[in-house]
Amino acid sequence: MKLSFLLTVDTENGSFDIVNQETGEVKSVEIPKATTKKTTTRKKKEDESSEPQLILEENKYKLNSAAIELMGVEPEAKLNIKMRKINKVMTPILGTDEAFNVKSGNRLTKSFTVACRGANNEALAAYGTVFTLEANPDGTGTFILHGDKAPETLPEDENLQEEVTLPEGLTEDIDALNDEVSGEVETIDGDTFEAMLQGID
Repeated sequence: MKLSFLLTVDTENGSFDIVNQETGEVKSVEIPKATTKKTTTRKKKEDESSEPQLILEENKYKLNSAAIELMGVEPEAKLNIKMRKINKVMTPILGTDEAFNVKSGNRLTKSFTVACRGANNEALAAYGTVFTLEANPDGTGTFILHGDKAPETLPEDENLQEEVTLPEGLTEDIDALNDEVSGEVETIDGDTFEAMLQGID
């Protein structure tokens, strides 16, 4: 006996129906979907310098992979930037809380950024926006930051000393003392000096 079938395709649902015209029986068959191979496109990482670098941004700074490796730090480490005089030039120095023996640093995030806002950001920006790290030769475990701007140099003076803040009230005492000793200094012979000493009792 010759069987007669009617084939109808449902392209929208991805199936087709087989209708037995003799019995009216309908059989639905799903069309297997073609397995398309997913191509995973990795987001290309930004080109990083092979040099250890710190990049200053608006409210933070970022360390590249080479800098992280050089410093040997991991996320959650606390980092500090302090100004130090090197060869009579005030220079930014980067280090961990441990290296500076302080507890005031900012946290290194998983994306290797550290908060740097306000006056701290402005002070660092005076030296540039891209800094190369160099291990500090003083052995403190800190790192000298070489910016892409030329910093201001201090006067070439062999007697140059760090600025010292005098205690309150001491300045007036020094000024008064200077007023007393100003003028010519008399020469005192030995007998006169001895007599002066005897009178101080």
